[in-house]
Amino acid sequence: MVRLRPYKPSDAWHLLKWWEGVSEKEFIKWSAGKFQYPLTIEQLDTYFSEWCLQRDDGWLMTALDTAGEPSGHFILRLVDYEAGTARIGFIVINPKLRGRGLGKEMVCQALCYAFGLLGLKRVSLGVFVNNKRAMACYEAAGFIQKEYVPEYMKYNGEAYGVYEMEAKRI
Repeated sequence: MVRLRPYKPSDAWHLLKWWEGVSEKEFIKWSAGKFQYPLTIEQLDTYFSEWCLQRDDGWLMTALDTAGEPSGHFILRLVDYEAGTARIGFIVINPKLRGRGLGKEMVCQALCYAFGLLGLKRVSLGVFVNNKRAMACYEAAGFIQKEYVPEYMKYNGEAYGVYEMEAKRI
């Protein structure tokens, strides 16, 4: 079972630990180049400040396992109440807990939050074409592929394509 709560600055230590030993390439793909490798506490403090203290259109969220320990993270951002839309990103599960369905459960909880509590109509996200596990997770949670962007990001001269996906409130 996954529970969601607002991100707290102390959650940064969990995120740092989850990215230990991960290759720069994998990290850059997760962050879409928005963070520098390696991840630092200063970057996460700035991330928290920008999205939780300085803006009104986004929230950082932490997923908790059954014992109340942080097990995942995502951001719900670019919330537009008039249009009824938002974007989810920076989705990560503790590597020790992957493969147990927590990612799907966390993304489903994020959609429940967006649709049920915020009253939104549509949530979008982007997933790199070669991240088949994440794509399967998002599809299982109710996202469908909408568009392919072949050169969404370049890293070390290599272009990375992204599938734009969306979920709609039923």
